[in-house]
Amino acid sequence: MKYENRIQRSVDYIDAHLSEPLELAEIASKSGYSLSHFYRVFPAITGFSIKEFVRNKRLALSARRLVTSRTRILDIALECGFESQEVFTRAFSGLYGCTPGEYRKNRLNSIKGFDQMDEFARQMEARGQRQPFEIPVKAEIIFKDRLHLAGMEFHTGVAENIDNLTIPAFWENVFTPRLYEIQNRASVDTIIAYEVSDPLTDDLLHMACVEVTKPEAPQRMTVRSLEPGYYAAFTPQRPLDPFEYSALVRYAYGEWFPMSGCEIRADYSMDLYIHRLDKNGQPYLHQLTVLVPVFGPNQTQQ
Repeated sequence: MKYENRIQRSVDYIDAHLSEPLELAEIASKSGYSLSHFYRVFPAITGFSIKEFVRNKRLALSARRLVTSRTRILDIALECGFESQEVFTRAFSGLYGCTPGEYRKNRLNSIKGFDQMDEFARQMEARGQRQPFEIPVKAEIIFKDRLHLAGMEFHTGVAENIDNLTIPAFWENVFTPRLYEIQNRASVDTIIAYEVSDPLTDDLLHMACVEVTKPEAPQRMTVRSLEPGYYAAFTPQRPLDPFEYSALVRYAYGEWFPMSGCEIRADYSMDLYIHRLDKNGQPYLHQLTVLVPVFGPNQTQQ
């Protein structure tokens, strides 16, 4: 998943010159926009100011080098475009909530987890045998109170769903006919897919569900209650098919998470499908938002 064409040209330039001094005017020129317009457009599309984007890209590169090499921290700082170890440590601690040395000791699993999800999504994209495409995605951190989900679960695989659309078939043939049985729905416009996936085995636990105000469910259904917490929320410009969803996963784990400084706090994700009525009064899928649980500001993994 790439950014809008003009902005992508600037991003490609940043990636190619990340360890070198970068002039903001030169970055903007690659897009073809005027500097003032570029300053307005870039954060709207990427979720970062241009300075934040360059800094966080460099910090993400340094974080990877910290846990995959034994290179001295000073050398990593200089190689990643920081003028001194002091400046690097201050910026690094501000984003990741720990010093470079602490990150090197404790965060290898975070990088491995991002890499596993990114690589798995690449494999699923290749399976779809389609050309790359561009869908703008809004990424933000939100907070949600305790959630109660009521619905039905089954096991499948991401590859199986791409090939055979097993999840849509489950919704259409199994869950939707019983949706009316669920009482105390929090919203009649939103349905939810709760998922726990394993990129190493391609096992996928899928729960078709809705949010309810009480932790109750009809017979042969399941209730899950989720603790209050923060989520990384990814909202593409339009709903996605299973192949396109893999591209969103690549963007989230291969691009956004390493740059955000966020740590994932639980092994599930949620897809929120928000419906609206068309002019004929028929429901249609208006918006998809993918939620990944993360530690919030000033929180760290215990």
